[in-house]
Amino acid sequence: MTRIMTGVWLLLALIAAPRTGFAADPFWGADPTWNLLHEPAIEQELKLSPAQNQQLRALLDGLDAKFFPLRNQPREGGSKQAAAIVEQAVNGMESLLTKAQSRRFAEIRVRLQGTGVLLQDEIVKRMRYAPEQREQLVTVISETLVATRALETRAGNGEPREPLEKQYAELKRDELQAVTRILKPAQRSVWQNALGRDFDLTRLGRPAYKPPELVASGAWLNSEPLTLESLAGSVVVVHFYAFGCINCIHNYPTYLEWQEKFRDKKVVILGIHTPETNAEQDSAAVKNKAAGAGFTFPVLIDTAKANWNAWGNSMWPSVYLVDKRGYLRYFWPGELKWNGASGDAWIGARIEELLAEPACPTPAD
Repeated sequence: MTRIMTGVWLLLALIAAPRTGFAADPFWGADPTWNLLHEPAIEQELKLSPAQNQQLRALLDGLDAKFFPLRNQPREGGSKQAAAIVEQAVNGMESLLTKAQSRRFAEIRVRLQGTGVLLQDEIVKRMRYAPEQREQLVTVISETLVATRALETRAGNGEPREPLEKQYAELKRDELQAVTRILKPAQRSVWQNALGRDFDLTRLGRPAYKPPELVASGAWLNSEPLTLESLAGSVVVVHFYAFGCINCIHNYPTYLEWQEKFRDKKVVILGIHTPETNAEQDSAAVKNKAAGAGFTFPVLIDTAKANWNAWGNSMWPSVYLVDKRGYLRYFWPGELKWNGASGDAWIGARIEELLAEPACPTPAD
């Protein structure tokens, strides 16, 4: 069974947008506003100026460095810190926006939050629910949330993603139908006004985060020490693994396939060996196992788990795709082919996608 650190509170993605698939977003489970802030489609929808784009990117890059380590922290403490970071990001963004841009951003946030927004204080005041209405809404929304978290847990345990996506979509459809039946026509109008003009949510699903720079925490195999900054212009496939992890070993053939397929292209496969057992802390053993597996790509021996903690990683194995600009774009937690999953094909297609992109200075370009 895939080995997962205890206390993980930011679980993998249950995203409906077709471009992202199920495991593209390592921050799902946090306030959806965090993901929204990182979406190029939002920058485009708000028609941010070059100066606004530059200031927003600088703000988010700095906050990303604080957010990543929270991904594998206990929910109680980590969620409070994450909420503070999200609030700082929103306040910082609002300070850059015009009134019209700020209003449009608020509308999109309402749209993204789905039915949950109906229980927020500001909306509750405008809705003027009857006591029984509010009770019914709380029941429907809470039950859906519990069911959704159960799906997230199953996904974190390695169940195939496609059936879980389908169940998630059905849950949200049923929830929306139930909520619509509870609301009166005037209340539905209030909700519609809060949503503003239409925004196609399928435009979302391309968030770009600034990942932590690699920490020089140990020896390198097959390479001089590397940094993500030095690899700008290349697509970087970062995978965390441990040589005694059977799920990691099951991923090896895919890594070797990519190693050969992309040998003459601007793709860097980069392993970060992070031990779980005492035996895996032996650097000589890591070197021998990597050679025996046929790895010719760079491997950082991170016995101190410095990179694991900086990235907030929580699962052996995990694969991250960093684009030519140095931004994290896609993510796959766990074994790529677990229980018939097609993570190898999905990640492979995303590598090709990122290869085809120009090396622009920002994700919005």
